[in-house]
Amino acid sequence: MSEVTSTETRSWDPPASLDKVQNTALIVGLVGVAVSVFGYLSSPDQFFQSYLVGWIFWLTIALGCLGWLTVQHLTAGTWSLVLRRVMEAGARTLPFLFLLFLPIMLMGMGTLYSWARPEAVNDALIQTKAGYLNVEFFWGRAVLYFLIWSGLAYLLSKNSRLQDETGDPAATVRMRMLSGPGLVLLILTASFASWDWLMSLDPHWFSSLYAFYFVTNLALTSLLFLTVVAWYLHKRKPLDDVFVSRHFHDYGKLTMALTMFWAYMALSQFLITYSGNIPEFTTWYVRRNAGGWQYYTVPLIILHFFVPFLLLLSAGLKKQPSKLVVVALYMLVTRFLDLYWQAAPTFHSEVTFHWLDIATVVGVGGVWTFLFVRELKRRSLLPPNDPYLPELIGHG
Repeated sequence: MSEVTSTETRSWDPPASLDKVQNTALIVGLVGVAVSVFGYLSSPDQFFQSYLVGWIFWLTIALGCLGWLTVQHLTAGTWSLVLRRVMEAGARTLPFLFLLFLPIMLMGMGTLYSWARPEAVNDALIQTKAGYLNVEFFWGRAVLYFLIWSGLAYLLSKNSRLQDETGDPAATVRMRMLSGPGLVLLILTASFASWDWLMSLDPHWFSSLYAFYFVTNLALTSLLFLTVVAWYLHKRKPLDDVFVSRHFHDYGKLTMALTMFWAYMALSQFLITYSGNIPEFTTWYVRRNAGGWQYYTVPLIILHFFVPFLLLLSAGLKKQPSKLVVVALYMLVTRFLDLYWQAAPTFHSEVTFHWLDIATVVGVGGVWTFLFVRELKRRSLLPPNDPYLPELIGHG
């Protein structure tokens, strides 16, 4: 039997064990949501501060899945084809994440963003940015971002389904044609979103490199998530003999490259700010090196860069899924800690942690994971009519 015939007759249905993952995620998520609601009633300000970080963490995963999906269509690499359904499922959760942003837009603006408060009219520097930093324009940009992201995810998923059902080569071409401008739009809108949702927490501060820093974080966080899902699927049929060590080696090399690029962006941003020595810009770093935050900043650098960098130097580790997934899970924790470091010092002059920081990220993450698994189960784990599928199966 030829390779093409074998790929057509073989079933790629998702494993039944995903049902348990889905149900567990929903239970955990609902518990986290209930605890978060209690936290909102007892401390609204802290709730929104924690909720923003937790929401952005899961947004970076979903948005990163969309970005990697466009890269997959543009490169047609087998390393990414085996995860295409995972990327599609993650991207299709973006409308849900927009709904979760509504509490911030409708109730949390004044709590989170000083430029949205009435007293901002007395701040001359904020008033120079009022044409951009105003509530109505903020809302309009957020809606535009999600329309672009959700629309791109919908069009790619729609053509992917057409490819499955008809095998029409035109669907494959359309996905590739959409992915080029789609990736550019995604990077552009994600850059503006990073300025809106994180950088404007301190409206006096500005960094020309912050958008690159955020997009790098987005790519890295989502890649770590994809690695964890790949590890789960490689242990179960039907992909147990499709995933090979070469795939995980590729994921490990990409993780190492993005970790190094993240460090380069972080260092470059610091050096440019330091050499410029403009008070409005340097205070962002001063705040993160005082009040006990310096004892958070320095360990974060070590944990987020040096530890994974040294671990990922090992080719053997990168080829072993059971070891690489431990590094990926560890780095997902450090990614959350980095997001917390970007936001929390704006609200707290002294280093502090609150139980809502955990409750919100667990609540959002549990419900998001439930929806992600639901989307993943709706289609076969591999696209049966993709022209590069025989090559993937041949490698496996």
